[in-house]
Amino acid sequence: MRQSLKLIIVFLVMALWSIHGLTSIAASAPPPDKLLIHSPPLPLPEQSFLTETGEEAHIKDHIGKVIILNFWATWCAPCVKELPHLDSLKAALPADQFLVLALSTDARGKEKAAPFLKKLGIKHLNADLDPRSKLARQLGSRGLPTTFIFNTSGQIIASLEGFAEWDSPSFVAWFKSLLKD
Repeated sequence: MRQSLKLIIVFLVMALWSIHGLTSIAASAPPPDKLLIHSPPLPLPEQSFLTETGEEAHIKDHIGKVIILNFWATWCAPCVKELPHLDSLKAALPADQFLVLALSTDARGKEKAAPFLKKLGIKHLNADLDPRSKLARQLGSRGLPTTFIFNTSGQIIASLEGFAEWDSPSFVAWFKSLLKD
């Protein structure tokens, strides 16, 4: 039932885009099977995270960019499979307009995440951290991997629980279309 409702909402949004002459955006919409569109958008979270260098940071520090925020862990097989796609996505999007944050929820933090990313051959993602999963919990994350998409105003417009090929042409086109809204 919930899956059917998601599909109906996505198709209605696509129909509205088409009616208003925005067919290029509708055509580049991501696969609707797992993506949950938040309408109205969810508010900006207040909880901080740690950068790779150990500094406290907030999502609000990056307002003005489309933000793709992913929660992962080294022990999570779907996360490990997904990380190269996020790395490729980060390389494909202009850094002045997009931010791809991959926050490790591993208990041993940076000492575990940074070497793991290096071993995987990840070149563009930082070993940023969500200690004790505080930000993930504030956002309502129920498992790993989970990804949240923020618009340029810092609002959550979509989320996805589970693995996705974030660097697929349909996702890249959809992310770029968010700059036009």
